[in-house]
Amino acid sequence: MGDLMHHILHPDPSNSAELLSELGLSGLPSREQVHAQIEEKLLLPKERLPDHWLSTYQVHWEHELSVPSLLSLDPSPPPTTLAFVRTGLQGRVTGYTEVSTPRISSGLTSTSLDRAPGPSSNFVRGKAGYVPFWPGGLEDVAAESKAIDSLSENSKGLRKVAPGLTRGLRLPGDDTEEALDDLEDLSQRTHLNTIKTAHKPIRRTNIQKRDWAHEVDINRPMTNFHELVPEMAHKYPFELDTFQKEAVYHLEMGDSVFVAAHTSAGKTVVAEYAIALAVKHMTRAIYTSPIKALSNQKYRDFKQTFSSSSVGILTGDVQINPEASCLIMTTEILRSMLYKGADLIRDVEFVIFDEVHYVNDAERGVVWEEVIIMLPDHVNIILLSATVPNTKEFADWVGRTKKKDIYVISTAKRPVPLEHYLYAGRDLHKIVDANRQFLGQGYKGAGEALRRKQDKEREAAGLAPVQRLGARAAAPQRGQRGGPVGRGGQRGGMPARGGAPSARGGAPRTFHQPDKNLYVHLLGNLRKKALLPVVVFTLSKKRCEENASTLTNADLCTSVEKSEVHVAIEKALSRLKGSDRKLPQIRRMRDLLSRGIGVHHGGLLPIVKEVVEILFARGLVKVLFATETFAMGVNMPAKCVVFSGIRKHDGRSFRDILPGEYTQMAGRAGRRGLDTTGTVVITSNDELPEQGTLQQMILGAPSKLQSQFRLTYNMILNLLRVEALRVEEMIKRSFSENRTQKLLPDHMKKVIESEKTLSRLPKLSCDVCSPDIERFYDISYEIVERNDVLHATAASHPQGNKMLSAGRVVILRDGHFKWHIAAILKSAPVIENLKSYFVLAMVDPETKRGANDVDPQSLPPRWPPLPASLLVDDATYELRAVPLTSIAMVTAQTIKVDVDLIVLGHRISHMQDAVKSLSIVLDQWLQSDTIPEIDWSRVRSLDFQETLGARNELVVKSAECQSVNCEDFEDHYAIIHGEKILKANIAELKRTISDQNLELIPDYEQRIAVLQDLKFIDDNSTVLLKGRVACEINSANELVLTELILENTLAPFDPEEVVALLSCFVFQEKTDSEPKIPPKLEEGRDAILAIADRVARTQDYHKVPGQDFRQLKFGLMEVVYEWAKGMPFEQITELTDVPEGTIVRVITRLDETCREVRDAARVIGDAELFKKMEEAQIKIKRDIVFAASLYF
Repeated sequence: MGDLMHHILHPDPSNSAELLSELGLSGLPSREQVHAQIEEKLLLPKERLPDHWLSTYQVHWEHELSVPSLLSLDPSPPPTTLAFVRTGLQGRVTGYTEVSTPRISSGLTSTSLDRAPGPSSNFVRGKAGYVPFWPGGLEDVAAESKAIDSLSENSKGLRKVAPGLTRGLRLPGDDTEEALDDLEDLSQRTHLNTIKTAHKPIRRTNIQKRDWAHEVDINRPMTNFHELVPEMAHKYPFELDTFQKEAVYHLEMGDSVFVAAHTSAGKTVVAEYAIALAVKHMTRAIYTSPIKALSNQKYRDFKQTFSSSSVGILTGDVQINPEASCLIMTTEILRSMLYKGADLIRDVEFVIFDEVHYVNDAERGVVWEEVIIMLPDHVNIILLSATVPNTKEFADWVGRTKKKDIYVISTAKRPVPLEHYLYAGRDLHKIVDANRQFLGQGYKGAGEALRRKQDKEREAAGLAPVQRLGARAAAPQRGQRGGPVGRGGQRGGMPARGGAPSARGGAPRTFHQPDKNLYVHLLGNLRKKALLPVVVFTLSKKRCEENASTLTNADLCTSVEKSEVHVAIEKALSRLKGSDRKLPQIRRMRDLLSRGIGVHHGGLLPIVKEVVEILFARGLVKVLFATETFAMGVNMPAKCVVFSGIRKHDGRSFRDILPGEYTQMAGRAGRRGLDTTGTVVITSNDELPEQGTLQQMILGAPSKLQSQFRLTYNMILNLLRVEALRVEEMIKRSFSENRTQKLLPDHMKKVIESEKTLSRLPKLSCDVCSPDIERFYDISYEIVERNDVLHATAASHPQGNKMLSAGRVVILRDGHFKWHIAAILKSAPVIENLKSYFVLAMVDPETKRGANDVDPQSLPPRWPPLPASLLVDDATYELRAVPLTSIAMVTAQTIKVDVDLIVLGHRISHMQDAVKSLSIVLDQWLQSDTIPEIDWSRVRSLDFQETLGARNELVVKSAECQSVNCEDFEDHYAIIHGEKILKANIAELKRTISDQNLELIPDYEQRIAVLQDLKFIDDNSTVLLKGRVACEINSANELVLTELILENTLAPFDPEEVVALLSCFVFQEKTDSEPKIPPKLEEGRDAILAIADRVARTQDYHKVPGQDFRQLKFGLMEVVYEWAKGMPFEQITELTDVPEGTIVRVITRLDETCREVRDAARVIGDAELFKKMEEAQIKIKRDIVFAASLYF
C-alpha cells in the first residue's frame, strides 16, 4: 500500500502500466470479475453496516426506569368469595352465599399450626425470619377463625358486621331496642365498662379461678393399673412403683405431669414411657437437659433402651438422626427452635424437662421459663425434678400458663435409705440413721475421737495438749498438729507438719492443706467395710487433683480389671491423633485409672471425663474424686459417697452446702437392687462442723424453686418481631408473677361487683350542691393530703419535733376518733411504718368502747375542724397510741401533763385532770368559734413552707364553694364521698389488673429505650436491621456483638484473628496469665472495648443494670489465635493456666458464636464476613477439641 501511494505521488512513465493494473484501470474487467464484484457488493450480507448509514438508521428511544415495575407483586387475595348454593341431585343453583377464602399463610407471617411448611432444610432448626407458633395458654388476640362471625340469612348470606366493629348497619325494620339500650347505658355511665361485650380483644371474663395442679396420692396402691393401662407402650422387666404407675396412667390419658423424686428413685421410667408413647403414636418426644454432657449420656442410654433409629440428638455442633421419634437437646436449643418457628415442633407430643430444679440457676434458669411459656398448646409437658418443697406452686404456674391440668406426683421415699457418718479420729461415727434420726451420741463420739487424735499428734510432736474449756470441749479447735515423718510411706523425704518452729522444720498447716494421709486411711477403712466403689465429692477442681495425688501407692484393680481399663482407654484414644494421645492430662489419667482411681471435674478434657464415666458405670473405677457436676448425671450410683468438705465457693463467696445440693450429691450413694443402705461420710479435718449446720444440711428442706426470670434483649427483640406476641404477655406468664396473676380472677370479680354497686348508688340531685360539691370534695381531699405531708415533715424536722412534745393539744380524726381533742404525751412504737405518739383524748364512753369504730376510708375529707364538732357527752379519758396520720390538726395550745404517771402508772386522777384541762381549752375555742393552729413559721424548711402555703391557698378556695350552704350538705357530701371512694377502688383494682402493675415493666421500658437509642428498633418498636441481627446472637452479648458486626470492625482481620477477638465474648473464667497478643489484635481488642463502653454508657443512662455474667474477658485470646493458626494442643496448654477442659469448652462455644455471626452476615448480606466466619469455623474444628463423644 505504501509503494502504491509513493508511485501515485511521484509518477514515473516507466511504471504507468503496472500502476494502472493495480488500480484496476488498465482495461475493461472480465465477465468473472464483474460477477464477483456484483456478488460481493450487492448480494452477499455484510459483517457490519457501513459507517455512513449510522446517522440515518440508528434511533434511540428514551425509557424511564420505574423501580416498582421490577417487582412482581400479586394483588392481595379477597378475604371472601361468592359461592353458589345448589340443591337437588342435579345441583340446581338456588342462591349464593359468601364464604371465607382460605388464607395461604407461611412461617414469615402466621403463628398458626396450619401454616404452609417451610423448606426441608429449615425443618429441624427453623429460620431467622420465621415467627414462632402460637404459644399455648395465650388468649388469641387476633383470632383468624373469627374473620367471618356474623352471617345473616336476612341479608342473603352477605356480611353485615365490618371487621373491628361490634355491630353492623341497621336496616329499616331491624330491632332498635338494643340501640336504645346502648344510648341509655351511655347516658348513665361516664366510665368504661370493661366486661360488656365478647368482641373486645381482652376477654377478661374467661379468667377463672381454679387449681391447675392436682396432687396425686401415691400412698394409696394402684391395684387396677393393668386394667387402666392394659397395653403398655413400653414393657418393663420389673414391677413399677406406685408413683411410676400414676405417671404412666396420666401420660396415657394425655395429661401433663410433674414428677419430683430423689436421685435414682426411677424418674427415668417416666421419660422412657413418654418416648415409647411418642413412637406408638408416631409423634415426637423432646428430652431437654440442662447440660450438654448429660444430653450425650442420655443419648447413649436411650439408644440402648430403644432402637438407634428412634433416638436423635441436637447440640450446637452435632445433629444426629433429627428425624427420630425422640430428640435429645439442651434447653437453649429448644428455645432457639421455638423462636425460629421450626416445623418439627408441629410433630412434638411430649417435651420432657429433666433436672427442673436447675430453674434456680441465676444465669440460665430464665431459659426454662421462656421455653415453657413459648410451647404450643398441643405439646404435653413432663417435668422431672429432685424433691423440692413447692412442687405444687410450680406445677400450678405451668398449668395456669398453659391452661392445662398438671398432675403432681412426688415421693420423698428413697429406694435405698441413707446412713450418714462423720469420719473423725480415723473411724466412722454414725450421726443420722436410715430413718433420718439425728444421733447426738454419734456426733459427741466423733468430737472425742478427733480430740484424742489431735492430742496424740501433739504429744508425738513434743507439744502440750490443747486446753479446752466450755461447751465446745468435745469439738476440737482448729489447731496446728505435728506428725512423724515417713509413716505409711506417704511423707518420706517431706518436711514434717510442725505445730511450732522446731528442729524438724516446716510451717504450720493451714486450713487448705488437708492431712495427706486422710484418704489413704479412709480408703483402707472403706475397703475393710466393703464400701467401694466410692465417690469423693470435692468442691474444688484443684483439690480433686490434689486428693487423687495422695493415693500414690493405692492399687484397687485386679489384673483382669486392669486389662479391661487398658482396652477401654485405647479404644477411646483411637479417636485422637498421635500428639494428642500424649497430653500430660491423658498420661496422668492412664496411671490413675489403671489403679482404679478416677477424677471428674470441669477442667478435664471431655473425652477424659467420658472415659471416667464409662469405666465408673462398669465398676472399674473404685474411687472417684469428683466435683458437684458429677451429681447431675445419669444414674451412676456408688456404694458410698464421701464429702471432703461442706463449704463451697458459689462464684461470689464461700458458703455451706445447701440441703438441696447435699441431697443431690448424697443421692449417688446406694445402688438399687444391690445395697440395702447407702453410706454417706463427711470428713472432718481440724474440727467438726457445727451440729446445727449438719442437721440443717442433712435433714433440712431443699431450696424452693424460685423464678430467675429476667428480660434479655434477645427475648425482647424476638417477641417484637411478631406483631401478635407482646413482651408484657411473657412477663405476665413468668413464674415470678405467678402469685399476683393467681389473684387476677378475684380482682376482676371485685371490679364487676364494685361497678354494679356504683351503678346502684343514688344520684345526687340538689340545686344548691350540684354546681360545686365535687370541686369542694377534690379541694378538701387535697388539703387533707397536704396536711398529712406537713405533719410528717414536721415530725422529722428538729424544730417541728419539739412542737409535738408532751402537753401539745391536737385534734384526732381516724376510724376510731371522729373529731376529738387530745394531748400528746410521748413518742410510741412505730405503727405500720409510721411514727406514732401516745395521746390522752377526751371522748364519750361509746367511742372508748369502740362502739362507733368505722373503716377510715368511710370518713369524708374535711379540714379545718370546727370547735362544735369536738363536743362530747359524758366526757371521759382514753389513753391510746395513734399514728401521725390520725392527727388532723396541731393546735397552738398546750396543757400540763405528767407523762410518766399517765403512760406508765395509768394514774386515773392525773388523766381526769388532763381531761378537765382539755375541756377548758375547748370552751375557749367554742367562744371564739375557731381553733388556732400552731405557728409553723419556726420550721425553717423550704419544702415545708411551700406545702404549708399551698394548703392554705386551697383552704381559701374551699371557703368560696357555695355547696356548704346546703341544709342537707352532710348527707349529700357522704353520697359524693361513697361514689368517689368506689371509683378510686375500681381504678386501683384496674391498675392492679393492668400490665403496668407488672414488676418487670420498668425494666422493659428501660431496655426498650436502650434499643431505640442504639437503633435496634424504631420509635414504634418495629425491629430494624440491627435488631434482626441481634436476634441471631444467643451465645454472647447481643448488643456489643451486633454493633461490632454492623460497624464492620471485623473487616480488616484474618479469620484466625476474628475468632481470637470473639473469644472475649465466650470466656468467663479467671486467669492469672497475661496473654501475649500481636499489635493488630490489640487494635481489635481496643475497638471492642470502645464499643462495649459506648453500649454500657447507654445502658447506664437508661438505668439498665449490668449483667454479672457475659462480661468481656480477653484471657484466652492468644490461646484461640494460636489454635486457629494450627498449633498442637500440647503446646496450647503451655500458654495459659486455664484448665484443658475449659479451653475445649470455650473453643466449642466459639464455634457456636461463629455460626451465629455467620448467620448475622447472611441477614445483612455481607458475603465477605460470611466466608470469613466459615473459614474460622474450619480452622478451629480439629483434633481433640472436636473429637466425637464416646457416647455417639
